[in-house]
Amino acid sequence: MSVAGYNSTNRWKEGAGIPQSSGGGNFGSRRSESTNAGAEKVAEKTERPVERSHNYLTFTSPKFQNVITKVVPLMIDEKSGKPSTQTVFRRAPLESRADVEKALATARTRTPRLPVVDQAKSRELVPEGFPEGALPQWVRLLATFPTSGKGRIASIHTSESRGDLKPLLKAQVSWIVARQDRAWYALGQAKRRLRELGWSDDQIFKLDGDWSEFTPAERAQFRLARQLAASPIMLTDAETTDAVKLVGPRDVVQLISYTTNRASFGRITEAAGLALE
Repeated sequence: MSVAGYNSTNRWKEGAGIPQSSGGGNFGSRRSESTNAGAEKVAEKTERPVERSHNYLTFTSPKFQNVITKVVPLMIDEKSGKPSTQTVFRRAPLESRADVEKALATARTRTPRLPVVDQAKSRELVPEGFPEGALPQWVRLLATFPTSGKGRIASIHTSESRGDLKPLLKAQVSWIVARQDRAWYALGQAKRRLRELGWSDDQIFKLDGDWSEFTPAERAQFRLARQLAASPIMLTDAETTDAVKLVGPRDVVQLISYTTNRASFGRITEAAGLALE
């Protein structure tokens, strides 16, 4: 849950282009040692702490300034012949439709790696308005944590049931993000939702293609979601600007938020190896 949460946070801040705080999130702040406890309590109630300049940049010693990493993937600049700062995304090509169907069939019969809570106890944690009937395994997994899990369940439910994004776009983005991550449980859920919205399997698998049959606005939103959900994040300013021009800032902000939720959801459910309902 923590790893998925940080994946979500990184994607939200990168997607929206939020600048780093000059105070480093107050990690560099220190109180004066001469301040007594009583004065501290008064100050906490009446004054905001002064933010001091702080960052996470560390000087690199001359010995290592020109050493080439053996760990991080690099792109070599064709003109200079030196490593560039371009982000490298190396994922295998998407599997065939037949292979995807086999993977989904396997996901339906697999045994979760982690225990899930029983239906009755899990039902106690779902928010008002949650669908009746048997609870999906993702809810029962998060119910393992009565406090933080309850909030995560509500957050995921809200992202699907509220907002201005259309249900079809959410389902399409869910497929694109899960497909890229090979998150089979999340992919199976996306496929079910697309079918419920009237899509055939032939239409669904076109989301794996070049999107040439979709509108420019749809392509821009698909690209934003795919690039933002990639690991490492591949989204550029130009791609975000393109989406804003075509669908407006409100929808783009909500799409960024929704995409971060789906990236997190896929990581939680696939790490646990949940069985697809």
